Amino acid sequence: MLQVRGKYQLAESAQFHIAIAKMNEQGFVRIIDAETLTLIVEANTDAFSYSDVIPSLPTELLFHNRCRFIPDLAEWTWPTLQPKSKILAWLETRWTVVLASLILIPAFMWIMTTKVLPAAADAAVPLLPEVVAEKTGQQTLAVMDRTLLQPSQLTTEEQIKVNQLWQQVLKTTNAPLVNTELQFRDSAIGANAMALPDGTVIVTDDIVKLMEKHPDALQAVLLHEIGHVHYQHGMEQLARSTAITMLFALMLGDIEGAGEMIIGAGASLLQSSFSRDMETQADKYAHHMLPKLGLSKQTFAKALTLLAESHGDLLSKGNAKAHHWLEYLDSHPDIKKRISDSSNANTH
Repeated sequence: MLQVRGKYQLAESAQFHIAIAKMNEQGFVRIIDAETLTLIVEANTDAFSYSDVIPSLPTELLFHNRCRFIPDLAEWTWPTLQPKSKILAWLETRWTVVLASLILIPAFMWIMTTKVLPAAADAAVPLLPEVVAEKTGQQTLAVMDRTLLQPSQLTTEEQIKVNQLWQQVLKTTNAPLVNTELQFRDSAIGANAMALPDGTVIVTDDIVKLMEKHPDALQAVLLHEIGHVHYQHGMEQLARSTAITMLFALMLGDIEGAGEMIIGAGASLLQSSFSRDMETQADKYAHHMLPKLGLSKQTFAKALTLLAESHGDLLSKGNAKAHHWLEYLDSHPDIKKRISDSSNANTH
């Protein structure tokens, strides 16, 4: 039977006895007053538990009557303490293990967030019912209407012209996309177009005005957005961000709001752009479909150039070094590279 000297603290009190704890290999413990050698308490393993194992601090016996025994020796190990707790305590006191964890944990997080979770999330998207995309798209648009967008100021005639271009674009798809619709909005974000998870494509008044004399370029932009819908990029991005957020919540031990996070995940699309790979895939979709409209693939390059100029992009300033690091911070591929790829696209 092992024994250790310590303090037996009374329940919800600062009073304590200097005591000796004796425990056998089965976990039966006896607490004896160190001065009078009288028995204070004896108990089996079902009458107490252990405090958390923290390096340099003693592991206490926590009795169910709220009394506790605190060993004088911080390194004291109780015979029936779970091996897992002993291993964790050993790991935390080895600086080499701590140093290795500082390297391995970030590497693990990088692999999970850039490789494993995105691949798993993308694979899960086709299995989701259509109602998920529908509700997510509706929720996202509702939030955007309250924060970023206003009702369109385009005339009925202007909207009819764009809708005619839209219908021509839809006819180029191999199979008509269900639930795909075009909506107009005014916005302070300038000339832009975006695709929502449910297939809704939004064009701003500014992009309609910008490409009013270049309807072919507007059709190229619409094809790009339909590419996002075709490949379900909205749902993929949503699934990725949700999976990564869940990973951090699990690692940090805070999953109380997981349900609310998933329900309200649609709003997160407002703060996350499509990845570079997704944008490139949508570009290639537009390249592939443009000839079916009788248009050159270079039409998309024209559309990108107009957008870059409208947003004040430093396209013509040639300051490549200044934008080298910005390129890595931007989720979209470099605009000059996209224009070059579109200009050099094969015309077959």
